[in-house]
Amino acid sequence: MDRRSFFQKHPAVTAFAIAFGVSLAVLGLRAQGWLQPLELVAFDHYVGRMPGRQDVRSRVALVEVSEQDIQNLGTYPISDRDFARVITHLSDAGARAIGIDIYRDIPVPPGSAQLDEVFKSHPHVAMLVQFPDENESGVGPPKVLAGSGRLGFNNMLPDHDGTIRRGLLFMENSDDPEGPQGTSMSMLLAMLYLGEEGIYPEADPNDPMAMKLGASSFKPLKDDFGGYAAAAMGGFQFLLDYNGAPASYPTVNLTELLADEVDPEVFRDRIVMFGVAAESLSDRLHIAFQSRTFGEVGIPGATLHGRMADQLIRHALGETRPMRSTTALQETLMLLVAGALGAALMLWMRTAWGLLALGLGGLFGLYWSGWEALLGGLWLPVVPPGIAWVSSLTVVAAYSRSRERADRAELMNLFSRHVTKSVADDVWQNRDAFLEGGRPKPVRLTATILFIDIRGYTGNAEKLDPAELMQWIDSFLGAMAEQVLERGGMVEDYFGDGMMACYGIPIPATDDDGIRRNAVAAVQSALGMQHALHALNEEWADEGRPAAGIRVGVATGVVVAGSMGSADRLKYGVVGDAVVTAQRLESLGLDRVDHDFEENPARILINAATDAQLDSSFRTECVGEFLVKGKNEPVTVYRVHGRTENGEEAAAD
Repeated sequence: MDRRSFFQKHPAVTAFAIAFGVSLAVLGLRAQGWLQPLELVAFDHYVGRMPGRQDVRSRVALVEVSEQDIQNLGTYPISDRDFARVITHLSDAGARAIGIDIYRDIPVPPGSAQLDEVFKSHPHVAMLVQFPDENESGVGPPKVLAGSGRLGFNNMLPDHDGTIRRGLLFMENSDDPEGPQGTSMSMLLAMLYLGEEGIYPEADPNDPMAMKLGASSFKPLKDDFGGYAAAAMGGFQFLLDYNGAPASYPTVNLTELLADEVDPEVFRDRIVMFGVAAESLSDRLHIAFQSRTFGEVGIPGATLHGRMADQLIRHALGETRPMRSTTALQETLMLLVAGALGAALMLWMRTAWGLLALGLGGLFGLYWSGWEALLGGLWLPVVPPGIAWVSSLTVVAAYSRSRERADRAELMNLFSRHVTKSVADDVWQNRDAFLEGGRPKPVRLTATILFIDIRGYTGNAEKLDPAELMQWIDSFLGAMAEQVLERGGMVEDYFGDGMMACYGIPIPATDDDGIRRNAVAAVQSALGMQHALHALNEEWADEGRPAAGIRVGVATGVVVAGSMGSADRLKYGVVGDAVVTAQRLESLGLDRVDHDFEENPARILINAATDAQLDSSFRTECVGEFLVKGKNEPVTVYRVHGRTENGEEAAAD
């Protein structure tokens, strides 16, 4: 068996091979990072749907410098004196930790000495610095806080689209790579807050690569975490997780704070972030749940630091867990299963609407799975299996369509010239039960077979030239075949001066009523041929051509139907006792069953099994039992004289 024949006979193997190839291609795209943008868009969509919790007290409050605050102050940057007043107000109000998201590497008098003294006397204040990188030269701390351990860097990790989805716990200062790792502002604030709970970072005894903070263990993100592929993962990174976060944070402006118009309870026992929110100052960052298509300009950096610190605290207290991701093996298996399932269901689905519903249903299932997984703290990449699903459906559908065209063409090549279009369409609609390995499979069934032969063909052939003979035969066979096709029969073969037709093939009868209908249709066809031949003989007489008579043999019985021949010259045919009987009835000599062809141009003989299927409207006569060639037992033969309708004889239906 050649490879082409193997795949033709095993379409499921072909479909799964296609799905496997598609899945490997998608895996390659994922590994190269081509699918990362789509996966991040899906992640943002999920994150944007996460509702903030209304039932929890926020651990973070915000003090923002707005455009109006700058107008009220009449200057910017804020002076060191006002800086000191802010820290003092917040500390007196009971803030557990204060994060300053405003650079103060250069003094801004008046009040510089006062601010230095406040920094020294308030150990729960964390000050912002920026480590240098390839794009920025970095910003240092106030001199009074140098080496104090209260400096938190604000370096961010925007993805290719400028959106912040990852945060940092620790990283090296490129100006001092040999020095200790720096701590991020969010991590520093979380440690200041958790210190009062007796919770401090420590090595995880179960994983030397992880850090334990209270109830949670943090592992640095890998470059293929979630939907990422070969992402830069320097430093100790973690994924921003908005699940379980409060719906909002209490926010006041600088003017209200300095005027002592804020209830101290707003700040009590909270982390308070002090930063700039004015649109004229470019301190805004895009995060996952914000869409730029609607003109959103991001959130202030102080708000983002507060969110990240709040997340770390939630994890440490066991309220939520750090986001997890599937392993590379799990993602590969999920992708392969999606592709294989798409191929399997495509083989089962036949209609275009069904394919559309199947494709959309599978995508919705993946979408829902990704959403439920993220709510449970698992980033489940849905884009690669989604692409594998749709691609497998599409490619296998195209393959199936191509294979169906080839199968239909082969099937129509077998039947289109021998049956009506409706019968051919029925064969195609039932092809699963009819075909095996791309060709009709043998089936044992009860059918009715009809043979006809022209009486006196040899003598007429001698009188006509070849062209006239062919025209005479063609008009005769065309008229006879029409009678077969009109009644749902199949013209199985032509052989010079005769024809063989089958009823109950290729679509077999499944019950006694079906067998009866086939037998009746065959006899009706024979009577129709008789009537048509009357008209043909009159026409030929007018043209000076010889008249014709026919012998018709009809037999009902068991046959085997199937395709015969090579792949290049395939033919559908039947063999069996009914075929032999019908042929012998047609050829039964006139010395055994005489007939007047001048009066009636068709002698119609049927076997007892056919006669048993006819009702009283058919006029039949038993003419005896005869031994025929190829049969060991005598055959009871009946002659069909016609039909009666309302008591009158009718030659046709």
